[in-house]
Amino acid sequence: MKSMTFLKMNGAGNDFVVAAECDGNTVPHSAQAIRSFCDRRRGIGADGFIVLKPLTENKLKMEYFNADGSPAEMCGNGLRCAMEFASELGLVSADRAVFQTGAGELEAWRLAPGRIRTGMPLATPFQTLTLCGYTCYLTSTGVPHVVVPLQKNELDEMEVDVLGRAIRFAEELAPGGANVDFMEMPDADTIRIRTYERGVEAETLACGTGIAAAGAYAYLFRGAKKSRRVICAGGDVLTVEINAEDGELKEIFLSGPAEIAFSGKIDLK
Repeated sequence: MKSMTFLKMNGAGNDFVVAAECDGNTVPHSAQAIRSFCDRRRGIGADGFIVLKPLTENKLKMEYFNADGSPAEMCGNGLRCAMEFASELGLVSADRAVFQTGAGELEAWRLAPGRIRTGMPLATPFQTLTLCGYTCYLTSTGVPHVVVPLQKNELDEMEVDVLGRAIRFAEELAPGGANVDFMEMPDADTIRIRTYERGVEAETLACGTGIAAAGAYAYLFRGAKKSRRVICAGGDVLTVEINAEDGELKEIFLSGPAEIAFSGKIDLK
């Protein structure tokens, strides 16, 4: 019987099954297989599934799938985990690598074991919408995101699974919908964020592309600060950096944890 070796990983609590297509490792790509891997009761359990394929010495292809088996262009927390995976398993020979994703080629740096910095897709121009009674800002940081700014002390009381789902499936966002990021800024240097993720169809403990979207919104609409700390739903603290020129975004970087929970091998039916 064929089997798949994998690592169970998380980036700020956003958890993944990560497997590499190399050394004879069999990695299924079907939606049914991915749903079974990500099933928290009958499978390994994860928010998403990552497939890596070495291309050259320090370049890899990264494919990302949501827990429901649907493909996505990329995942920010997943990209950090992919770099940690590649470093730990010797798939890269340096502390810098390039990943070919559905959102383009993105760089990653291993600052220390378990601490990764990545380049992120640049946020597209924001579109202002009114959804479910809230002023929202639609952009894409590789995947579509709706940023919902809140007043101080609103975030903890927000029913993210309820309102997030309503906005995610709003008619104005049809047919694909979007991820939904609820954010507040307790001070000029800090963002607090909670995200409803499309494809998981629930709140997750963190979302890297959502943090990039919130960081871009904060830079453009709440004061041009290059670096801000971001506190995720799970309590982890990440750093989002913005490089801009004449008020125009040029680069977004995200730094934060990438941790291995365990390794395993699963038989493939």
